[in-house]
Order: sequence, then C-alpha cells, then structure tokens
Amino acid sequence: MELERLYALIDEYRAEIISGDMPVYVDGYCASGDVETGLQLAKIRSNRVKSELIVQKGLLEKHFITNNYAVPYQEQKDVVVVTLRIPAPKQEPQQESQPQPQPVPEQVTPFPVEEPQPETVVDIVPAVWQADYPPFAIRTNLLYDAFLTPTLGVEWRMNRYVGIKLDGSFAYWGNQHGRVQKLWLISPEVCWYLLDTQPFYVGLGANIGEANIYRGFAKILSKDTGYQGHIYGGGVTVGYQLPLSSHFAIDFNLGLGYTRFNYDTFYISNDVRVYKGRDLTKNFWGPTQAGISLVWRPEMKNVK
Repeated sequence: MELERLYALIDEYRAEIISGDMPVYVDGYCASGDVETGLQLAKIRSNRVKSELIVQKGLLEKHFITNNYAVPYQEQKDVVVVTLRIPAPKQEPQQESQPQPQPVPEQVTPFPVEEPQPETVVDIVPAVWQADYPPFAIRTNLLYDAFLTPTLGVEWRMNRYVGIKLDGSFAYWGNQHGRVQKLWLISPEVCWYLLDTQPFYVGLGANIGEANIYRGFAKILSKDTGYQGHIYGGGVTVGYQLPLSSHFAIDFNLGLGYTRFNYDTFYISNDVRVYKGRDLTKNFWGPTQAGISLVWRPEMKNVK
C-alpha cells in the first residue's frame, strides 16, 4: 500500500525528480544486532527500495540521496523511510489593505508515516563514521610474542578510512646457556581501509630499532655468531581484520620493502666477547614485518 502511494507521488512529480530539483531521500534504519550488522542490513533494505523505484518507475541512482543508520526510527527497529520534499502550494494574493501572509514552510511526505511531517524529521539521527569504529584500539602481535619478543601497539582512527598505528617490541633476556636476546623495535604505520565493510587495508610503515642477539630467535640465526647493531627500514603493508566480537578482532598482515642493518658480529670465548666483524652493512629487499595480532577496541557506540 505504501509503495502504491509512493508510486503515485513519483508519477505526479516525475519532472521535478528527473530534473534534479526534487531528489528522493531514502533512509534505512536497523537496530538489530551489533552496529556493523545493523548498517549492512539497513543498506541492503534501502537498496531494495531503490531497486523497486528504478525498475518500476525508471528512476536512476543519481535521483536518490541515501543514508543508513544502525538505530531505530520512532521506536521501529527495522524500517526504510522515503521522503519527498514537496513545495507548499502558493497562496492567493490578498488585498493590499490586508496584511500579507507569512511564508509557508516546505511540506515533507515521509513513508511509512501516514500524515505529512515537518522537514526536520530526516535530521533526527546524524550520519557519523564513529558508528562503525571507535577512535582507538590496543593490539599485540601474537607472532612476535611467540618468539619471546613481547609487542604492544595502539591504533588511532583519524576517520572512517584512515588509521595510524604504532607498535613497540622489546626483549631483554639471557640464560645460563649463553643465549642472549636484547632488542627494541618501533614500527609506525599509516593505514587506508578499503571497501564499505573495511576488512582489508593497505599501509605505509617504517621500522627502527637496535638488537643484540646471540643464539636467540629460537636458533634461527647462527649458533656460533652474535649480532649487534641498528635496524632501519620501511615498506608497504597489506592486511585483513577478522572480527571476533564487538570488542575483539584478529589482524593478519604482511609488509614488504627495504631493510638496512648496520652491525657487528662476535662470538663468546671463555665468557669474553670476541669480535669477528665490525661496522658491517646488510641491505635487504623482502619482508619487513609479519603479524597475527589480537586487537581490542571499546564497544562501538553511536556518537555525534
């Protein structure tokens, strides 16, 4: 019944709609489930309503102005509101001796509301990117943690699509078998989140740090040679975030680029460090980082 009423208005004001003077406002509301799910369902339902108007009445995407919200609309959790801003009819001129009538505001005809409503109806809920993601998150790289290099990081979301990460790794230990693993590493990165649901992202990051390793990193390096020096590098990162709940997610990422090592090599003889090489340099093109990170973020809320 509401679609039939809407079809009649589309036919009546087709010229104004096609010319762009009277856009069709389509607002989807869904308060079911979490915020991300609500926005996706609201978007699907809004698109279905627009599809009906495109197929049945020949409208185009450019004739619509669409917004979606993960909140209820006037106590209705799941609804699509279509609004036409119809100018009020002009009043007949009065005699000069009588006072002139005041301007009449525009009339708004929303659906599914039966009676015309004031124009402010469409502005009761502002569209904001914070409804999708909170402004910050805390993270730890489980892959680095497994190699006894604890990592803690933070991320600040500048807006819906851009985030700034800062990860710090630190290890300072040794044992009675002569193994030593002492290092610190700082990794800043700027990320661009892709697509509407934003699970994928690309980033531009850097690494800077110092290392003093002898028989460390689970014996990946030579057991007879120690390395001490500085690390510099940077490159491009690709990643994917898998949501686990409203608070937690797993971040998979891999970085490729350039790394430079300025270092000395040594071995230990009778508890004395003996240098094998001094002021050595190694330039490397390849992986700059790899991560399987556990991400915690505050519960998503709708804020202005």
